[in-house]
Amino acid sequence: MKNSLRSYACFLGTGAMLIAAGASARAAAKPITVIQADAPVIKKAIAAKRGHVVLVNFWATYCPPCVAEFPSLVRLQKEFRKQGLIVMAVSADSRHDIDTKVKPFLAAKHADFPQFLTLTADPEKFINAFDKTWQGELPRTLIYDKRGLLVKTLNSEQSYTQFQAAVKPFLK
Repeated sequence: MKNSLRSYACFLGTGAMLIAAGASARAAAKPITVIQADAPVIKKAIAAKRGHVVLVNFWATYCPPCVAEFPSLVRLQKEFRKQGLIVMAVSADSRHDIDTKVKPFLAAKHADFPQFLTLTADPEKFINAFDKTWQGELPRTLIYDKRGLLVKTLNSEQSYTQFQAAVKPFLK
């Protein structure tokens, strides 16, 4: 096994959801829609955005560095959307935490980009579907270019400036 059970624990669970949060600071929050998602569904969502730069952030509400960097993702999406950036986030939270932790967090942060919650019976298979070098640590950010190719990987917490520097070369 590539990593400890604790590292994989974030991917264990029996349900997954796609959460579309549509709140903004100036508008009333839209209801959050929840759809089950596993690695193939998430990968299809990424592939469907070819022609855009796609930043996929793996996170969880129980991960302090994930929570700390999340506002930077929201800001990045708002500032670079018109230049072709799509931010997607994949939560490793339990499906039981959707209503009590994930949805309130997303609403409070005004996240208006696709939100996924993992569904997997095999955490290693889920992780390897995205990056075979990944050991399961959070946060983890993957950047796909306009052709849909994985071009950059960011490990650990990132600042807005670090996210910005990572995506800008691919937006041209």
